[in-house]
Amino acid sequence: MEDQLLQFIEQNHLLARDQSAILAVSGGIDSVVMAHLFHKLGRHFEIAHCNFSLRGDASNQDEAMVKGLAEKLGVPLQ
Repeated sequence: MEDQLLQFIEQNHLLARDQSAILAVSGGIDSVVMAHLFHKLGRHFEIAHCNFSLRGDASNQDEAMVKGLAEKLGVPLQ
């Protein structure tokens, strides 16, 4: 999966190897996997998360999980 993401990034000229990205991470499986893949690839990135409190306590749980993910991966959280 890492190779496919790297190939997609390079073929579409999305990011230079030394360029940093801001990943929007909601707490859902797709954005969490994206963050893990960027980390495995050694890419420089930060995580952005917005809690609009639309789902009550579930929104707060997502926020806490994303904070924990940023800490685990050692990347800044915006």
